[in-house]
Amino acid sequence: MTPIKKCPLGELFSAFIFGAALLISGCATPYIPPKVQEPGLTNASSFGGIMSFAKQEDLRVVWVHGMCTHEEDWADNRHALLQHAIAIGSSRRNTVYGPEQAARVTFNHSVNGHALELRFLVWSTLAADAKIAIGLDHNDELKRASLNRDLKKGLIDDCFSDAVIYTGTAGNPTRSWMRSEVCDALGGNISAAGRCLINDSKPRRKTVLIAESLGSKILSDAIVSIWQTTPASEQSRVAQRLGDVQMVFLLANQIPLLNAATYSPGTARIAADKSADRASGSLLDVFASARAQKKALRAEPSGPIRFVAFTDPNDLLSYRLFPKAYLPEDMKITNVIVSNDQTYLGLLERPDTAHCGYGWNPAVIATVAEGYDGKRLGSIPINVPHSCGLGG
Repeated sequence: MTPIKKCPLGELFSAFIFGAALLISGCATPYIPPKVQEPGLTNASSFGGIMSFAKQEDLRVVWVHGMCTHEEDWADNRHALLQHAIAIGSSRRNTVYGPEQAARVTFNHSVNGHALELRFLVWSTLAADAKIAIGLDHNDELKRASLNRDLKKGLIDDCFSDAVIYTGTAGNPTRSWMRSEVCDALGGNISAAGRCLINDSKPRRKTVLIAESLGSKILSDAIVSIWQTTPASEQSRVAQRLGDVQMVFLLANQIPLLNAATYSPGTARIAADKSADRASGSLLDVFASARAQKKALRAEPSGPIRFVAFTDPNDLLSYRLFPKAYLPEDMKITNVIVSNDQTYLGLLERPDTAHCGYGWNPAVIATVAEGYDGKRLGSIPINVPHSCGLGG
């Protein structure tokens, strides 16, 4: 039997020297300040944030978390970020529980006499049972390198597993609950037949949608499903409510990656059309169709809609948005390129913080809260733990 080769002392010393060099002299954050890109324009145009809309009229914000287990305190954390970033004052907190304790955590504020409703959708519990079998692999005495152990237990078993679960039949509970929640946010209810029926007696509100990581795909699927399952005779009501959506902020957009799970030969035309948007799937199609239908009924959408995707180029699980050739003039795409952590010698940025660092990136939170003036993004210091739940 071949003996196990041990690491020579010289190799350990070399690794130490290399690591020290990285830490001492090789740090860089190439996208501080961030780079704002709007396809087709040399200089990106301005857009609003939560506060700019809330000052004008009643506003509803719907925020969806991403992969990895999230508790209700995630909602409290994100709410605290907004309270720190903008003057929204105190609030009333309310929680509505769905199946398996999936939670809609709502904070109600008043801004300039207008109602500001912040909804945070916590879906993690809907995937918890499917993760139980995965965790059994850690209930033994196998010796594992500590870093590999933590990465497998956290990154793979808890985080990546969410994407696997969601794309299969085990993701049906999450899809069903999210459809119900998005329908409710639009002013409707899911019928026994599974359709979103808009209640015209419920007041309309301008709406801002925010999704992180896997949440971008989950939110997108819910909107697409609601639109596709609505009969033509009822689509005008849904179109009116979708027309009230002003902004869609995507923090680590994963739609293109996860759309690959449902690829079919019929989508080959998209791959052949270089002007097509493979990064947003059919989400842009739905909003384009809804807004066109609303205009045809002479009920103009309440202002343009803009999709803003935040991405760190070193985030392995994030993708930019690219516009389709047929998008109407009042649908805009903006990409905000950020650095969530330091890059060492141009070789490495920690993959975990590159992906989950949007929640503590001062420019990201400032942009969601305040928008962009067309010149320079704001920056709001964020005092939250810089941790992805992976021991760092």
